[in-house]
Amino acid sequence: MNSPVDPSGDVPALQVRLLGTVEARLGEQRLDIVAPQSLIVLAMLAADPGRTVSTTRLAEGVWGDRQPASAIGALRNQILMLRRRFDAHGGPGAGARWLCSARGGYRLDLSVDSDAARVEELIEDAESACRDGEFAAAEVKLSAAQALWRGDPLVGLTGPWAEQERSRLRRLRTTLRGAALSVALEVGDHAAAIAELEALIVAEPHTERWRELLMIALSRSGRRVEALEVYRDTRRLLADDLGLEPGPDLVRLHQQLLSAELPGGQAERSDGTGTGWVAADLGTRLATPAQLPPDPPDFVGRAGLLDELSESLSAMPLRQPVVVTGMGGIGKTTLAVHLAHRVRHLFPDGQFYLDLGGTAERPRTAEELLAMMLCAIGVERADVPLDPQERTALWRTVIAGRRVLLVLDDARDADQVLPLLPGTAEAAVLITGRSTMAELFGARMVRLDVLSPDESRELLRNIVSERRVAAEPEAARDILAACGHLPVAVRVVGARLAGRPEWALAPVAARLADERRRLTELAVGGTTVESVFRYSYRQLDAELARAFVVVAVPDAPDLSLGAIAALLDRDRAEAERLCETLVDLGMLQSPQLGRYRYHDLLRLFARTLFAEVDLEPAPVLERLAEFCLATVKNIVELRDSGVGRQHFAETTVAGERFTDERECAAWVAGERFGLVALYRQAATGANARTVTLAIDLALLLAVSGDGGEHLPQVAQAMDDLSAVAARGGDRRATARAQVAASTARLVGAGDMRVAVPLRSAAAVLRELGDRAAAITAEQMMGTAAAYQGLVDVAVEHYRRAMDLVQPESGRWAQGMGWATIARSYCDAGRADDAEAAAERALAIAREVGSLRLESMALQELGFAHSLRQENPAALELCVEALRVARRAGRRHQEGWALSRLAEVLLRCGDAQAAVPVAAEAVQALTEVSAIVRRVRAMQVYGWALAAAGRRGEAEPVLQRARTAGRRIGLPVLDLAPPEFRPATRPTLRLFSGGQHG
Repeated sequence: MNSPVDPSGDVPALQVRLLGTVEARLGEQRLDIVAPQSLIVLAMLAADPGRTVSTTRLAEGVWGDRQPASAIGALRNQILMLRRRFDAHGGPGAGARWLCSARGGYRLDLSVDSDAARVEELIEDAESACRDGEFAAAEVKLSAAQALWRGDPLVGLTGPWAEQERSRLRRLRTTLRGAALSVALEVGDHAAAIAELEALIVAEPHTERWRELLMIALSRSGRRVEALEVYRDTRRLLADDLGLEPGPDLVRLHQQLLSAELPGGQAERSDGTGTGWVAADLGTRLATPAQLPPDPPDFVGRAGLLDELSESLSAMPLRQPVVVTGMGGIGKTTLAVHLAHRVRHLFPDGQFYLDLGGTAERPRTAEELLAMMLCAIGVERADVPLDPQERTALWRTVIAGRRVLLVLDDARDADQVLPLLPGTAEAAVLITGRSTMAELFGARMVRLDVLSPDESRELLRNIVSERRVAAEPEAARDILAACGHLPVAVRVVGARLAGRPEWALAPVAARLADERRRLTELAVGGTTVESVFRYSYRQLDAELARAFVVVAVPDAPDLSLGAIAALLDRDRAEAERLCETLVDLGMLQSPQLGRYRYHDLLRLFARTLFAEVDLEPAPVLERLAEFCLATVKNIVELRDSGVGRQHFAETTVAGERFTDERECAAWVAGERFGLVALYRQAATGANARTVTLAIDLALLLAVSGDGGEHLPQVAQAMDDLSAVAARGGDRRATARAQVAASTARLVGAGDMRVAVPLRSAAAVLRELGDRAAAITAEQMMGTAAAYQGLVDVAVEHYRRAMDLVQPESGRWAQGMGWATIARSYCDAGRADDAEAAAERALAIAREVGSLRLESMALQELGFAHSLRQENPAALELCVEALRVARRAGRRHQEGWALSRLAEVLLRCGDAQAAVPVAAEAVQALTEVSAIVRRVRAMQVYGWALAAAGRRGEAEPVLQRARTAGRRIGLPVLDLAPPEFRPATRPTLRLFSGGQHG
């Protein structure tokens, strides 16, 4: 190797030698780098000078799968040691100049001279000379390349990268030898070539290429008979040792010798056959495919993902195939093509792009695709094996050691892809498909989601123009929402608008708002969103197709596995199998384990298929309503609410079953908006039984005491269901719907105007003998009165509710009546009456074992004691109430207990302790959207802040409480704050480890 000079000065350039023992030199001076890990790092950087090698890739190359916990730190130490060696021999700063830090990794400067890189340059120069017919010049280049070899490459280095790179360099040397011999034959140096080939055959007897070249050399030397004898010996050797026949190239050459058609020397090169032997050896690169489609000019978003996938495709030696999956139209192909262009410079030996036709009626077979790739890289069509396994083997042999990028678009499944995968890590593979292809072990799996609102807006702007989108921002937002931010839908509507520059966006948004015509509107030219979905639908068998359509019947944003099993009338295991298969095929999404949802446009598509699968939606919706009601019955029984399931519509299915309150609360929280959707659907065309089931479901949840921000929507849906029941002449269902609507309004919005509809409903329910619903109506009228400070009115309604309770089955309801009466008396300051009522409630609670009721009774009993300034007893009872509420596991119950405890702390004069308790009460009651009690807790919080001397913080809180109270008609909150009596701070320990109670 020459001793080049660094262009930045007179210091000799750094030379790194890989083709033998790894070493670094400055001129003729060898640098003393002996640590194996340092040598591996140096070799990895020198194998690709000028390109950044990531720290992750370097660590994997040094340690493989046995990386130490501090691998990155250890790697930095190796870099530091290398730089110090460079500085010691090249002067201060030499190390940093030659070994550069880059984003996420390191690189050797291009000025660094690597013998391996030089060999590849010389081979490329020789190949170019051969194409120009300059074989003498090619011979000089190849001789120079062979002179750079000092033995087996990377001597002494171990590890996964070293093994793979050593294999590649060995193949490179074999290629170089073959090319040099081919050129020697072209310039007529037959004798020297024969001698070298005979030696190579002794060393490598099964390498057919050496025997092929020897036959050519002998034939051109006039020794045709000896050349034919070489073929016979080769055939016998391969059969005896390996049980194989000679390969197609050797067979073809044998036929040419028999027919005296073997290409001769340079004089016979006019037809190109002479240089073909040289080209076959020069890197075995007959062609460098560049098949990528154009880079999409309007690509937007997914920046972080692109960075991650670029790293996966470039990471050596542990390069992973990348599999991009997702529903039809999600942008898989667009992403893959854009990503491929981004990394194409890393793959100078070619970039393949194949459309596998996975969603077509007849996907391409692996055999077809292999033939296409082999021909693209230069294999003659006649030489492509017929046997599928031989075809795969030839493909992997041809591209072994090549840095090629393989983009396999629209794969149907793993079986179609597996035969196409290269066998070495130099090649990178990027696969797209609608199915997950989990069988591709070791691949990097990526499931694409829709674009973000900002990304989809940018895409629309790129297609339509910034000016038009900026002029109608609301219409643009509505269009993108109707498209569900699905890239194909945005592109389609964008193309329509781009083709009609005179169109405003608002009318298009209005047309897309109609779900019945949305899919029809999402079409331009021959492209429709519906056709994109139908490609996937065609892959489904009859069972999956029906499941795909049935699950689309409910309007719920997502569905639990139990609900889907009810819809399909299957057991959970079978329902899960169907759902997971649909997820794998990109037809359904699973946002979390056990829950499933559609993209909005896919749901609309599924609903166009009712006739195709002979589906009547009404019975499907009825099965869902019955399942949900059965589930809520199970919940109220577990919650010891004392509400008998016999008072509600009969259910014949089991429903979900739970073991504790946490599971119950999770189910209710997860299904809230799905239940609202069910109520609305039941009001717009369901059968009569579904209407009854939906009303009872809402009423039972109201009795169970669940709040939430969805309650105003529940109220409106119940109004609609009440009207439907009234039109059907069902007075009982009508009245029950009115009770459910009023309860939702009172609890969710603090609407005090519910007394009139409740009074009307209660009268009907009493007349019809529906005691359970009438009790709820009276309780809600009592609660509304209590909220307004009408204590005697509230107590009267609570007593009426208790009068309706059946003695033999209503102890819990009686206890609840006494607890609510006690609360009303407490708020009115009537300590003796409150204590008496609370004592009765507490006795019943402990009799029936109801934690919910016990907590309510304890907190009101404690407050009654505080009214009489019996502070230690008051605190003891309220802290116990909080403990019981937490054992019950219901957040709103905990909020009530916290609020009462904060009030009692204030009455005891401990404002400092009251502040965090009241703050947590507000938080708890906000979480469950219990608006009236939240306002009360906010007031207590404000009083506590003021009493603690934090008046600047108190006033905004109290102002919000006053405003909210006036808005919902709570006159009690307009009263001046009470005078809290100062007292000695209680000695009771309220907090331990940051937890109350």
